[in-house]
Amino acid sequence: MEGRAIETLSGNTQEEYSFSRAKLPKELSYPLKRSILDAALRAASVYEQVYSVHYVGRPYDDVVLYATFLPEGLGHPSVSGRSSVTVRAVESRERKSCEQLLILEGLPTLCGWLARSRAEGDAWRALHHSLTIRIIGGRVRQEED
Repeated sequence: MEGRAIETLSGNTQEEYSFSRAKLPKELSYPLKRSILDAALRAASVYEQVYSVHYVGRPYDDVVLYATFLPEGLGHPSVSGRSSVTVRAVESRERKSCEQLLILEGLPTLCGWLARSRAEGDAWRALHHSLTIRIIGGRVRQEED
């Protein structure tokens, strides 16, 4: 989907992020609905910090969500100083428990990280940064680079 302008509750417009979603085999599911992600981003007032969201079908290690900050001055002005978010598929039998953990812990962590990325100084915003959220043994683990 191409980015397009949407009207916010305040009447201002903002660009909707680009979105892609891979088709999954039956044994895999996405641990988070897009509507839940969008609601969390909007509630935390960080929706505009995201330039793209990708739902990918290949599980990787225990990673369920990954965000990358693109430094200011790099790339197209529409993405510079903003982040991309990747949601990775999980085994279908784990979907519900992963969703609950993401809602309770993962999304607040992501939204806090996105808010911080907006508030950080020039030195921080001049470098690439990432946030990795894993679910290991029924617990959320996060790593920042």
